[in-house]
Amino acid sequence: MNTALWVIQGLLSAFFIMPGLGKIGSSKEKHIADGHVKPGASIVPIRVLGVLELLGCVGIIVPWLIGIMPILKPITAVCFCLIMAAGLLNHARKQEYKMLPMLTIVLVLAAIVAYFRFRAF
Repeated sequence: MNTALWVIQGLLSAFFIMPGLGKIGSSKEKHIADGHVKPGASIVPIRVLGVLELLGCVGIIVPWLIGIMPILKPITAVCFCLIMAAGLLNHARKQEYKMLPMLTIVLVLAAIVAYFRFRAF
């Protein structure tokens, strides 16, 4: 089971790298064109979410691997669940239904990691 959890954690980390980098590195105009931000709105919330996603990529792997503050791993998984739940609501509100199955799968994987890693404590 531990090996399966490590694989899932690796997948979660890989899944959040690209959106995190995109949220940090893309211009405000790109985010406006993609519909992430309304014209005249601040880009700061998108940038903060990108930073948190990248920190989550580290937090889902490193603490348990090096043995320092391993409780951060299940906490990170719960945070990924929250991000995915918010993403599901946001995309459903925008009627972007093609994203919902993928977001649901990531939510379930993060919940599995959170459950089994919390159970280890």
